[in-house]
Amino acid sequence: MNHMAAIVGTLGILMPLTAAAFAADSEMSEQQCLYIPPAWGEHVVFYHSFSRGAEMAEIPLPGSRISGRQPVDQAVGLTGNGFRPTDGKGTLTVQQMHWPLTQPITVSMWWRLDEPMQPESGFHLITLAANGYVSNFVSGKGPWCALKEPTFVVQSYNFPGISNVNGIGYGDGWVTAKVWHHVAITISEGSRVTVYWDGRPRSEFAVKGRLFAAEDAVTSIRWGPHGPGSTMTIDELLILDRALRAEQVAEYVTAVQKLAEVGFPFAEPAKQQPH
Repeated sequence: MNHMAAIVGTLGILMPLTAAAFAADSEMSEQQCLYIPPAWGEHVVFYHSFSRGAEMAEIPLPGSRISGRQPVDQAVGLTGNGFRPTDGKGTLTVQQMHWPLTQPITVSMWWRLDEPMQPESGFHLITLAANGYVSNFVSGKGPWCALKEPTFVVQSYNFPGISNVNGIGYGDGWVTAKVWHHVAITISEGSRVTVYWDGRPRSEFAVKGRLFAAEDAVTSIRWGPHGPGSTMTIDELLILDRALRAEQVAEYVTAVQKLAEVGFPFAEPAKQQPH
């Protein structure tokens, strides 16, 4: 592949944010946000590339804090550094936030499994925790729901007055180890939940019983490994104050894959964990 041709073909989609986006943090350079589309700039409320460690996001969510066990070494990310807990079970969490689900939101993450899956393999991706929760994960073969193989699951649970959703009818959850994947969850119209994998919709439903209300406010978001499961590396965490459309998610995923494939911007991570 011609590296320059691939870059030129995608720079119209992904470019640095303008200098104004960095005014609040003089230590941050535009190069640290090369993977955010410019059209998203004013809608990005949180961005974490792990270039400055586990607890230092380039664009922090005001009033929140990040918790997560700091790895001994930096992992190799999609671009630059990523985050892989040393024990493989340390979720990274944005805490002390307040996001009413009456407002649209997109939560986006790149991830890869670092070990081949087995029939019993399962792993957590994203949970939005409020007075209930919306979560996407894979559950492996076992007694829970009598699953026979790793299965894609999306849940909306424990919101008072809203019917629980235990979505396990959206296909298998098999993925190839050491290949980067993307997940995004959008919530819009006070009711509609959509989950995308690798730029394609995997699940979409509207909650029933009532709409989300102001009291249904997200207080934390958990990303990546949680409990027993496959060892995972995560990178490029994003929260937007809008619900992306399907074509926007697909365009973003394709552009990022092309840039990451050629190693743009050709920067090596500071430290690498052994694979």
